[in-house]
Amino acid sequence: MKRFALLSVLLSCFLFSATAFAQDEEESALRFDVQKDSIYIPFEFRGAWLSTVESIDWPKVRIMLKEGKKVAAEQREQQKKDLVALITKIKRSGCNAVMFQVVSNTDALYPSKILQWAPSLTDTPGEGPGYDPLALAVKTAHSLGMEIHAWINPLRIGKLDLPRRSDNICYKKAELVQQHGDRLYWDPGQPKVREYLGELAAEIMGKYELDGLHIDDYFYPDGLKGTGEQAKPKKDEKVWNDEALFQKYGGGKTLDEWREGNIDEIVRIMHEAVHKTRPTAVFGVSPAGRLVNTQALYADPRNWAKQGTIDYLIPQIYWQHGHQIADFKMVMDSWAGILENVPVIVGMAAYRYKSKAFPDFSEYELQVKETREAPFLDNGFRQNVIGQCWFTTHDIITDEFTSAMINSFYSKETLSPNIGAGGSNLASPEIFRMGSHIRWGEVKGMDRFAVFKLENTGERTKEGGTVWKAVLMDSFHAFIYKCRESGNYFVLSCKGGSHSERSNVIYVSVK
Repeated sequence: MKRFALLSVLLSCFLFSATAFAQDEEESALRFDVQKDSIYIPFEFRGAWLSTVESIDWPKVRIMLKEGKKVAAEQREQQKKDLVALITKIKRSGCNAVMFQVVSNTDALYPSKILQWAPSLTDTPGEGPGYDPLALAVKTAHSLGMEIHAWINPLRIGKLDLPRRSDNICYKKAELVQQHGDRLYWDPGQPKVREYLGELAAEIMGKYELDGLHIDDYFYPDGLKGTGEQAKPKKDEKVWNDEALFQKYGGGKTLDEWREGNIDEIVRIMHEAVHKTRPTAVFGVSPAGRLVNTQALYADPRNWAKQGTIDYLIPQIYWQHGHQIADFKMVMDSWAGILENVPVIVGMAAYRYKSKAFPDFSEYELQVKETREAPFLDNGFRQNVIGQCWFTTHDIITDEFTSAMINSFYSKETLSPNIGAGGSNLASPEIFRMGSHIRWGEVKGMDRFAVFKLENTGERTKEGGTVWKAVLMDSFHAFIYKCRESGNYFVLSCKGGSHSERSNVIYVSVK
């Protein structure tokens, strides 16, 4: 009897060992092989412009300081809640970046030593709202794992009748200002204007942990180019009179060449100010969607690419497929090969949804599909398309539009790709397994960590290994992650919108 019991125990041990061995062998086949396997991480820039000029997106509530402290306090809290809600809804739509308009008409949405407060915030010109909107936006975006870029209009001062105090910078420096129609502009032919823009960029980037700064397509006013040596005024419109400046600074160039050079210099100075003030941040420009349209404003992105003065470009390609002169794919293709590997983010026209040109959501689905296919084409072009940016926020955060985005092209979250040199200096975590959890230690300076799980694509590497696709599982602030299913996991450390190289890969078995 004892002998039979002993045999039973030995047989059980053998069966257990065999089962364990089979499980180990099966598990081994599922593990990432660092020698043979490869990982594809689908980073994508998914941005949204949050417009504040004329309160397009925000603020919808103005703080009425003249109505007393109680009313003002309630309106202040509402402004803050609305801003946080907007950025949160941008995140909910599947986006991972917000482009926050902080200077629209030579006014500021932050306490500036250069500019007065934007009149959209309060009922009193030049008076602040009692909090810092940009600081709140940066804190909110980063807490949600999003990157945030400050967006400014460099030369636009705005309409003549905008509420301004008598000591506004545009009056104090009136010799640097031009009137064109019913609007005021800084004159880019003035060296002091370019200096001012460099100081403004440095102030913004120096005060806040922003991931980037970018300017849009307000350069010289439209209609000046191609009208001869001096632009002809329209009816009741003052001429753009920079003849004296041209004679002084032209240096043998034609008027068109000199004006274009002035815009080149603005881009160079602002790029330099951004990188000098915050080396990990990036500087970009959002020009008109067609090169010919932005050239009409004396701006040529090809120059900036050659001069190395931009880190990314967001052409506003706001047309549909089949447009007679601006077919979406044709326009996107037109940027191919002229930007010398500058990353391109495609500006998308959310505001045109349900118009004649964009009657349903299928047009956006096709456009996003083509932006994603661009880097993988074999024609050697468009290797630099890295994502999309939507104009404007209030159009994408509706339940209908957000639902369509999430149910189609933004069904899975992803991180934005590193742009510029910012992410290359970030340290990677080292991860280890604790049961069904993975853990890692603190990485100095990082504000969050992104956990990825590998999915087998079914494709093979040249070495006979597996091609894995990395799927973002979570982007949070802790140092431990509970794995819900067995598989291969790795972690990236993140700082703002930048991320490190991946950690080691660990297989976790969840019983």
